[in-house]
Amino acid sequence: MKRKTLSFLVVALFTVTAGMAAQVNAASQEVQKQNLRSVQAQANASGPIPVALPKQAQIEMKGGGIRDGRVVKIDEKEQKVSIQAGHGERSIPLGQIDRILFSITPEDYSGNGVLVIRGDRPPAKGRPQTWRGIPMNAFRLLEPPNKGQAVVELESVLSPDKLASVRSVLVGDGKNKRQFVVDQMQFDVQKKTMTIEVTPY
Repeated sequence: MKRKTLSFLVVALFTVTAGMAAQVNAASQEVQKQNLRSVQAQANASGPIPVALPKQAQIEMKGGGIRDGRVVKIDEKEQKVSIQAGHGERSIPLGQIDRILFSITPEDYSGNGVLVIRGDRPPAKGRPQTWRGIPMNAFRLLEPPNKGQAVVELESVLSPDKLASVRSVLVGDGKNKRQFVVDQMQFDVQKKTMTIEVTPY
């Protein structure tokens, strides 16, 4: 009788110990997941903001006139914008440009280079935003330029709260990430800054 009782107690103790170990392991895994999510959140909370430049751009000149093409380079040092039209490429001094207007076409790309916009302009997923006083060297077109992808660093022009709001727009509902698409841009040659108007899609 004593042996049976002892065996029962041993089995019960083993079961309780195994259960506690499983709970500790599960708790440890949850902590690791939370830490990972925290690291990912910190990573997402820093770095430049991705934007898309539609293929079709209309450059309005200060002296009148319009140039059409695709923006493939913004040279901050040379103070020029390079556009591609047909098989040729030409440079336009920033000081001669009033503004650049962009129109979404069926050949515009998402952040991973996949065609996502087909046909008519899709409905916007948020209100247009204007980012002013951006240093020209804070805007960078990514390679290859024909993908129309760029990044812009906004830490110097937006408050932490406003920057967090911009990043929250990119996250969207957590399932479908959004992308800011550039509507227009202007340049201040003397201050070496630019203003960008964007809309999230």
